Amino acid sequence: MIKPDQINVGDSVVVLWEANPKGHGSVKANRINGVKVSKIVLPDNKITGLKPKPGETWACRVVRISNKKSETRGTIVVQPVTLQIECTFTGVFVKPDTARLMSIVLQNREKNLFLEGDQGCGKSTISRAVAKELGWEFRLVSCGLIKKFIYMHGRYLPKAEGDRMGFAWVDSKLSESLREANAKPDREFLVMFDEYTRMDEDARDALLDVIEGKVRELRLVNGDVIPVPPNVHFMAAGNAGASFTVKREDAAAKDRWVIIKIDYMPQAEEVAHCLRKYEGSPRKEVEMAVVIINSLRQLRFDARARLSKAVSTRAAENVAMLLANGVSLEIALETAVTNQFSGNASDRTTEAGVVAKAIEEKLAQLRAA
Repeated sequence: MIKPDQINVGDSVVVLWEANPKGHGSVKANRINGVKVSKIVLPDNKITGLKPKPGETWACRVVRISNKKSETRGTIVVQPVTLQIECTFTGVFVKPDTARLMSIVLQNREKNLFLEGDQGCGKSTISRAVAKELGWEFRLVSCGLIKKFIYMHGRYLPKAEGDRMGFAWVDSKLSESLREANAKPDREFLVMFDEYTRMDEDARDALLDVIEGKVRELRLVNGDVIPVPPNVHFMAAGNAGASFTVKREDAAAKDRWVIIKIDYMPQAEEVAHCLRKYEGSPRKEVEMAVVIINSLRQLRFDARARLSKAVSTRAAENVAMLLANGVSLEIALETAVTNQFSGNASDRTTEAGVVAKAIEEKLAQLRAA
């Protein structure tokens, strides 16, 4: 048993919470770091937003110990810091270490999480899965549609008023989400900026006062000021590669995010994913297709190939879909993979031609093995 005099204010501890029969909806604990303690452990009620539930395990910080010298009375008051989430998410693959990093960053209110990776590697899907695991509301801001900073705020749009035409203010998805979070302080919100790297620079600048600072707020051009409440967490995703990244990268803006790089699923996971999605697909041919797709992903780093992008998981899914409907592996790869690249498959000087040749060679190699 850990004695109370071994626990000090400021210590980081792990607490498994249980229902507190003396308080409706509240929690308590009698264990710290998996070991029973003689004092009751309670969360700091002054901390709003982070509210542990029975059965959850939280990393906490000790903020107060009452009657420290007593072995039988008093309490250990802790501040919940991060919920220890499971390292697996339904329907997506995330490396356990990556999942833990994501949960730590997202639950730190002063930090913002940025997922960087090739297109189609699952960044948006992962963000939804993380929000679901944490029990948060998920709101998506599609940055590919934001070409001017005003689109980040909202716009005045024409509106018929009887026989006259007027204008009415319409919130952007960000403004709408922040207003909703202010109206529901008992709920946690994950606001996800998808395709962040496609957004124009002035639109990114409009976010600076939103994602950082002690006083965070969104000042709209119509005069409204929407505070960013403490129950809002920000996340963004951007594609790697020159073809999908804004030409001028703002180092100062980039520094506002904790960047975690996401890669494609391991080969076995991607095969299993495709077979779950399209159960009628022939396993052997799906396995061959994923091997070929992974070889193309590596080919992107070959300076002689000069491919502008990698092959997405969506492309692998499309191959499985076509295979499940009786299409040959050659045609499925041409349709779902080769045709994603510019040029003609018969012209070896184009991207499509380079990809077509690589597929033919790898497929012949696999069939000869």
